[in-house]
Amino acid sequence: MANVTFAGSQTAQAASGETVTVTVTKPDSTKDTLTATTDGNGNYSVTKTYTAAGAYSAIAAGAADAQYSAWTSAPFPFTISLTNRTGTLTVTLA
Repeated sequence: MANVTFAGSQTAQAASGETVTVTVTKPDSTKDTLTATTDGNGNYSVTKTYTAAGAYSAIAAGAADAQYSAWTSAPFPFTISLTNRTGTLTVTLA
């Protein structure tokens, strides 16, 4: 299990309260759509817990408004690995 935080910033007169959509493609090719809101400096972040190991990819996007065009980030690939665990064995000779 991994808590993954997706964060970034929107430039060009970013206003507080603008919506940024983060789309995450999971190892099974299904997608999660996450929503973040910008602060007064255009920064945003959203966190999601993932339980499956494998290769993921995330893309962030902001919508167009009256002054600025829509934007989409480059894809950001990442991998979640399985957590190591150990086991024990007891042998008793009778």
